[in-house]
Amino acid sequence: MKKYLVFLILPSLILAIWDRDTITVNKWRCPFYNDGRWGIDIGTTRDVAGGYWPYPLRNFYIFGGGPWIGCIAQGETLVTYGYNPNSGATEMVPTLCQYWHQGYSNPLDRIYKYPGDWPPPSDRFPMAPIIPLSDMDLWCCFSDSDPSYHDTNDTRPIGIDIALTVYGFNDFTAQDFFFLKYDLININNYLINDMYFGIVLDGDIGDATDELTGLILNKLFSIGSDTIRVKNSGLIYDYDNIETPRTEWEGGTPGAVAIRLLSAPFGLNLSAFKKFPIESDPVNDRQRYLAMAGYNWYQIPPQYVPFDSIDYNGGDKRFIMSCGPFNLLPCSTATFYYAVIGSPHGDSGEVGSKHDTTSLAQRCYWAEMVFMERLGIEEKEQSTLKVSHSSMEIYPNPAKSVIRVRCPLSGKEPANLKIFDVSGKLIGEVSTSKSAKEHNEEIRISLKGIKPGIYFCQLKGEKYKAIRKLVIIE
Repeated sequence: MKKYLVFLILPSLILAIWDRDTITVNKWRCPFYNDGRWGIDIGTTRDVAGGYWPYPLRNFYIFGGGPWIGCIAQGETLVTYGYNPNSGATEMVPTLCQYWHQGYSNPLDRIYKYPGDWPPPSDRFPMAPIIPLSDMDLWCCFSDSDPSYHDTNDTRPIGIDIALTVYGFNDFTAQDFFFLKYDLININNYLINDMYFGIVLDGDIGDATDELTGLILNKLFSIGSDTIRVKNSGLIYDYDNIETPRTEWEGGTPGAVAIRLLSAPFGLNLSAFKKFPIESDPVNDRQRYLAMAGYNWYQIPPQYVPFDSIDYNGGDKRFIMSCGPFNLLPCSTATFYYAVIGSPHGDSGEVGSKHDTTSLAQRCYWAEMVFMERLGIEEKEQSTLKVSHSSMEIYPNPAKSVIRVRCPLSGKEPANLKIFDVSGKLIGEVSTSKSAKEHNEEIRISLKGIKPGIYFCQLKGEKYKAIRKLVIIE
């Protein structure tokens, strides 16, 4: 158990909609928060590990985790963290950038979970999913917009909205993993350059002081008569594979917890894997950005060593695995998928690097297969209940004073069209229920009073939803 983390309840949190929910699916139990953090079990006096596997055994593997986002914006090096492994803190707040100045008391700014409180309201969250894709979907959004939540070593917020979707399945094939989908949304009117996106994992396998980190960057494994390839997988495991039963460890031989990058935009792969010994965490934006870019931030000058693939000494270990660099256009989104995996890893009493990694390799491979079969075709699966983007037409686009929206409708099925600005604010709305000719209906909208800029048109019917970008010019 970590002894050094103390959680202070700030006055602003008392009335806030800081929400928590838990994925308890198959062999995993892991809490999530709508401020970017997950895994950690936040208490009133101190925090403890919260992610355990194989459920229902209370064998703790994760003390905490969360996203990091780094960039070069308008000449400044900026990093926003969704989990700080040395303090348990976050620089995220549980609402979108355009709402934070209104305070943190809107009950809609919470975590939504299927089955149950689903779907999230599209009026407030136009980017939110409608159709659940797993046996236990969880969705929330957060941003880095509030300067008061950035620590004293930072400069300022980037201005990023993040939407997180968690997927979990109940069947045997997917019993040892769940999935994370991160959507990064640039709400600014300028390009964000040299971005990195990463996940920090702070592992506590029972005793927090005897872990090792590992990396499977790109390796072939022979399993029976099959050969499989495992890529982009970082892991934390127990140094000697022995844990004494106690509060943090109910019993059994320790295994490993891994994170596998499954999909990244712009053709990216894993670009850096850096371990964080507790004694030398990066402590400011410059050091954090160097770590995400693959540099040893603690050296003078920093040395480029992108993959810390060898680890010999047990300790309190954390790592970041990151992708980049990439540029993110105004009003655009970059999507990343990960699997969080629990697996047996070596024999009881086996010290140091584990020789038999077959079990972990199998689960990493199964996670990729389940992802490709069930989540990698997300748009196709939802198309049965949603109109595709190509079947919704807006013209002219760019437009000056009037637009016409054409989409396939069936009979007298009503349709509702809304226009949002890039911050998500509702600008205009038109509803129609008149009969359609040849299954096509044209909706005419005046743009009078709307300033030039980039907007989004959302068309929603009883059985579909579609969103298209609209550019208004002078």
